[in-house]
Amino acid sequence: MFLNRSGVDKITTQYYSHFCCTDLSKLKRGVYFICSAERNSILKGYGCKYSLYILLKDNLCVVTYSPILQDFAEALKNSQSDNIIAAAENKYHLKKERLFIFQQENMLQYGSAKILSGEDYPFFEAFFRETHLTVNPDGWLSEYFLEKAGKGYFTGYFKDDRLVSVCDAPDMPYMEDKIQHTGIITLKEERQKGYGKFTAALATHHLLQMGICPQWECNIENKASFELAKSIGYKEFGKAYILEE
Repeated sequence: MFLNRSGVDKITTQYYSHFCCTDLSKLKRGVYFICSAERNSILKGYGCKYSLYILLKDNLCVVTYSPILQDFAEALKNSQSDNIIAAAENKYHLKKERLFIFQQENMLQYGSAKILSGEDYPFFEAFFRETHLTVNPDGWLSEYFLEKAGKGYFTGYFKDDRLVSVCDAPDMPYMEDKIQHTGIITLKEERQKGYGKFTAALATHHLLQMGICPQWECNIENKASFELAKSIGYKEFGKAYILEE
């Protein structure tokens, strides 16, 4: 059941193909413009729509856009990728993301990290309240945790009977239960001690064991996340420039 490298490559490409509204495996180098009503849809787990999604990958640039952005896209159809990005950034406030693809496991020891179960909810709730001061977890957090933990999607690092780092499992907009994001949060005072690395490495290993593709992405400026991803076996897949609405 362990997901191998070719399986990871296939699923990751399929996943980002959904955002680009085309089969990325069939595209060669160059610039492609794709208009799709899919870009008008609210994305599960994100709570917004991606009206504009620009993927840069090697020598490939895919510009996928909502029909309401037709005029903007038409004006750029003879432009190079750098000029397209510059024009989009000049007109819109874009989210800029590094996208990763898993390559190989670099760690086989995970310290005190463990796959969380339903019995760990009190520890997780305390951790959540400490790391999300502006979010009220009452009425929804328990159900969310128990559902995801029941699938083996939550990983945490314990120190002195306290969760100090957690890989959570947000809802996926596409290919639910075939690919899973492995976001990592560590208590501020416990960072740079390796806890996040152990936790993320175990989360990735466990997903692969279950035949599920691990997925990682972060803000293009988030050097710490970028370096952590590389250290446990990811490499950069591409960059995405996104208009959220």
